Amino acid sequence: MHAPLKSFSDFFDRLAEKWASSSVIRTIHSITGVIWNSLLLTLAILVIGLFFAAGTVSGYFAALVRDQPVLSYKTLNHDINNYSESSVSYFAGKIPIGNMNSDLVRTKTKLKDMSPYLIHAVVATEDELFYQHHGVVPKAVIRASMEELLNKPQVTGGSSITQQLVKNQILTNEVSLERKFKEILLALRLERFFTKDQILESYLNMASFGRDASGKNVAGASTAAEGIFGVKADKLSLAQAAFIAGLPKNPFTYSPFQNHGGLKKDLSAGINRAHTVLKRMYAVGYINKTQLDSAMKYDYKKHFAKPEKSINSDYPYLMKEVQNRSTVILAKQMAQKQGYSSDKLYTDYLNYKKMVYEHNNNIYREKSLQEIAKIHKYDFSAVQKHYSLFNEFMKNAAIDLENGGYRIYTTINKPIYDDMTSFAQNYSGYSPDQYARNKDGQILEVKNSKTGKMEKVKDPMQVGSILIENKTGRIISFVGGRGFGTSELNYATEVTRQNGSTMKPLLVYAPAMELDLIQPGSILPDLPYKRIVNGQVYEPTDYGSTSSSKLFHGFETARAALAASHNVPAVSVFTRLNNTTNSAPDYLRKMGITSLVGSDGYNVSAALGGITRGITIEENTNAYTTFANNGSFVDAYMIDKITDSTGKLIYQHKVQPVRVFSEQTNYLMLDMMRDVFKYGTGAALPGMLHFSADWAGKTGTSQDWRDSWLVASNPNITMGVWNGYAHNQRLNQHTYSTQTKQLWAGFANSAYDVDPDLMAPKEHFSQPQGIEKTTYCGLTDGKPTAYCKAAGFEETDLMNVKYLPKEAQEVLEPLNGQPQSDQSVAQQGQPDQNNQNQQPNEQQPADNSLFRINPDFMKSHFPFTDLNAANPDLLGKIRP
Repeated sequence: MHAPLKSFSDFFDRLAEKWASSSVIRTIHSITGVIWNSLLLTLAILVIGLFFAAGTVSGYFAALVRDQPVLSYKTLNHDINNYSESSVSYFAGKIPIGNMNSDLVRTKTKLKDMSPYLIHAVVATEDELFYQHHGVVPKAVIRASMEELLNKPQVTGGSSITQQLVKNQILTNEVSLERKFKEILLALRLERFFTKDQILESYLNMASFGRDASGKNVAGASTAAEGIFGVKADKLSLAQAAFIAGLPKNPFTYSPFQNHGGLKKDLSAGINRAHTVLKRMYAVGYINKTQLDSAMKYDYKKHFAKPEKSINSDYPYLMKEVQNRSTVILAKQMAQKQGYSSDKLYTDYLNYKKMVYEHNNNIYREKSLQEIAKIHKYDFSAVQKHYSLFNEFMKNAAIDLENGGYRIYTTINKPIYDDMTSFAQNYSGYSPDQYARNKDGQILEVKNSKTGKMEKVKDPMQVGSILIENKTGRIISFVGGRGFGTSELNYATEVTRQNGSTMKPLLVYAPAMELDLIQPGSILPDLPYKRIVNGQVYEPTDYGSTSSSKLFHGFETARAALAASHNVPAVSVFTRLNNTTNSAPDYLRKMGITSLVGSDGYNVSAALGGITRGITIEENTNAYTTFANNGSFVDAYMIDKITDSTGKLIYQHKVQPVRVFSEQTNYLMLDMMRDVFKYGTGAALPGMLHFSADWAGKTGTSQDWRDSWLVASNPNITMGVWNGYAHNQRLNQHTYSTQTKQLWAGFANSAYDVDPDLMAPKEHFSQPQGIEKTTYCGLTDGKPTAYCKAAGFEETDLMNVKYLPKEAQEVLEPLNGQPQSDQSVAQQGQPDQNNQNQQPNEQQPADNSLFRINPDFMKSHFPFTDLNAANPDLLGKIRP
């Protein structure tokens, strides 16, 4: 018995000895030991590293939140339930206009009065672990971060409902790690003091839900239920609750309504979001499959609320304008506080919007946004990023403005504003309403919500005006339209229209005088002009021309051409200007005109106001204040200052003049524009006024009589008026000019009755040094020659002394071709004082002499002018 056991034991002993003596086994054993020791070492390092990381993060967390005070229950309770403090705006003189958040509708409601569907939908979508966590869900934060990192759509948020409440009610909207850590800290503290139902109730009363059927901003679930579906919050169906619960993620994108009321054409964004919410509710277990399938088939469009008659404030145009401008100011301040260049961000914000306009309207023939950016020499990625950033700042600023308790002080004179508005509403000279038409000329129709029948859309004549103080840029008053009820568009500040002949001083005559291309007495051709532009024949004519009869006026001075608003001379000068410089549009930009797109300002039709989308009345009028400010542009403004709820000044407007034209060029332009009201197209205006002043300005009409303008300045103020139709209908050719003058005079008289000193200054525009009245050859702007005088081109007018003629230049040739002697050239312009009645000879042309203009001079000074096509009666003593 023992022998077999001993043999078995000996066998294992020999096997163990052989195993131990084996080099392979020893190697394996050594490797195993190394691996095991390495694992132990790695584990030790990981444990130490985790403790170190935890300590570092904890220390960093503590460092970032060290300045956050420990808020008491009383403070927290006040903050989470203090949904808004209305910001207030004021007229000049601290006369209240109204609350800035009058557009925001909010009704507080108890949680028990809200549909369980809504509560479940919000929890499932925004914070599915709301009832389990203590304020923060690490898993949700990580998941949202991964979704953002992997560029996946974020179905649920990274912040809990408690955190969102803290962010919106206690902290700022600053995007930073410090704020995020403070948010986490306060969320944990909030959950110590308040129940889940209290937190959820505050959140549902605080959250923004986009717009209601009338276009008003709505906050609070109860207001959203009534404004979007027309039902009480406790009566919401499952599908309706899902739609509302999805809105806070991006309220104005998902909102079914437009900002002026009525349904959007495309409702897919909001409906798709509602479907996502329903799927989340099913996934979490709040609804079953049958409920999900039924709700997914819900016809939202059929059940959205119908618009109600808008209840506007007493000053809807003004409130809207103050809100828009204040939002930009606050957005810039937010950007500045976060270390950005606010001006750079805002400029790129506008540039990106311009590129989108150019892309959507095919300005550059189907080029992509990136290609359009290259044309403008923009860094596309930077501009796009800055647009997104500033857009976020704008959203945050809009919320801050509504709830921040700011005091906004404007420049608007209440009595003048009231009287100008009253005149616009009561003026009896408007043309009858027309029917709105699309670009193809078809009458637009809309369905009557009551009868269900299609009805033609009426298009009433509209008016816009703005009154600006020259030296400061203060917008004293404006007229946004005939009534906010008929159109919520502000025709003074936001609607762009082609500005017709009011463009001539801005883009043509003043820049040309600045570059010594013309003077007021320069001779210009109002004669046939023909060239090919973009493959099309371009042949401008003067006002009054028809398809069968083209109107021209022959050779005339720049002064006379401007006063009579003749088109062809302006086109001729602009052609020459473009041949001299490629920076003509820079003059417009210096004068605050930002609406230019594509080739605007370079295209020859721009000389007559033919720019793509036009400019606003504010831009046009503000540009004219340059002439009233001795050639310096002062940007117009409406917001004078803003204080916070404690009265601390946070914004004060500063006047920053920009030199555009020399004082000499500027005065010459002013003096030319005086003639518009002496004998030109505005001659009837002074007789309509109840007062007198030194007026200078310009009238304007766009192509096919679709817009009518009048802009005029005196030493104190500049006022512009536009009238036309919203859908670009033609004005009545026989009455539109009188209507424009009557409207301008009515507004001016209304302002004069309130403030005579403002509207009727006793002083005149003063002539600066460097201006001299002299006689010169208008054809060359040089010293007069005998031929120039004989041809009728000798002029006596004001001139910039910098460009006074120093020598004579003969560019006329006698029609018979006889050469002049050297003596006759020397005697040109020097009549014999001893024999004023000498007979015409080779040295003194006869009164009936005919001349040709030197071909090289024609090409350089009157490009594309076709003398052969002109009526000989208009050429005077000139022949082709």
